Amino acid sequence: MGALFRSAASSVFRLETLPVYNPASEADKLRAYLSGEPCPKDREPTPYMKRVADQTRRGIDCSRVHVFTGPPTAYLRYEMEWGYAYNSRCGERILLLDTAEQPRPEGLRDEDFWLFDDTHVVRMHYDDDGEFRHPELLTAPDLTHYRAQRDLAVANAVVFSEYWEAHPEYHRS
Repeated sequence: MGALFRSAASSVFRLETLPVYNPASEADKLRAYLSGEPCPKDREPTPYMKRVADQTRRGIDCSRVHVFTGPPTAYLRYEMEWGYAYNSRCGERILLLDTAEQPRPEGLRDEDFWLFDDTHVVRMHYDDDGEFRHPELLTAPDLTHYRAQRDLAVANAVVFSEYWEAHPEYHRS
């Protein structure tokens, strides 16, 4: 996937649709968030933030839609406050589709994937508990399907900052 991120020329899109993500790799950060510690990104941008800033500076559209049913889980609140808030400042266009607030669009599947330059698809595979297992670069993806999934999700989602501002009850502080 690193090569796809580095070679992207026009767009990088992510669709997240799992009801829960439970990455063991972020357990310490989640604990720090829940205990009220300051976000380490205040001091040092992550490599992902630096990549997004560089790509958007070069005119590459970096975006994602996260589909979930609110209220957000503790992990999703952490992801919003310590992830999306910072990534959006770097130029990533982040949209949320809370199906508790509006109906899930007919035809939107539960598929997590990255779409690079509208031509390369990487499916993301997770365990039932939301733990990431592996990416799968599709060798002959149905690009019409993946573009349609992206377009359907984007058309029905709201900008992260608007959602976050409308829901102060989800903020940690």
